[in-house]
Amino acid sequence: MADTGDKKPNANAKVKVKHGGGGGKTKEVKKETGLGLTKKKDENFGEWYSEVVVFGEMIEYYDISGCYILRPWTMAIWETMQAFFDAEIKKMKIKNCYFPLFVSPAVLEKEKDHIEGLKL
Repeated sequence: MADTGDKKPNANAKVKVKHGGGGGKTKEVKKETGLGLTKKKDENFGEWYSEVVVFGEMIEYYDISGCYILRPWTMAIWETMQAFFDAEIKKMKIKNCYFPLFVSPAVLEKEKDHIEGLKL
């Protein structure tokens, strides 16, 4: 690919900003990425990851606690990964199995009450 001279902005670049009318004072300001992430990967990976998948519009949270919606391109990524790993484990003669999600009666009752409250 030919180099067009376009370069991606560096999220950590420092930019000189002039202040005032004509004094010529400059101050170095760290450039923002504009992604809206508030957590740092190396400080809190779990919360950082949650922000990435939500702000990246990979998932949406659902009204039921612990449930979320996988968007179409996220499903495409999942299906690609699943196909790759399925082929690899079959090469090792491992048989697939499935562990369904178990929800306790207390959680189901809580959700039932929540849904009934919405109908009122």
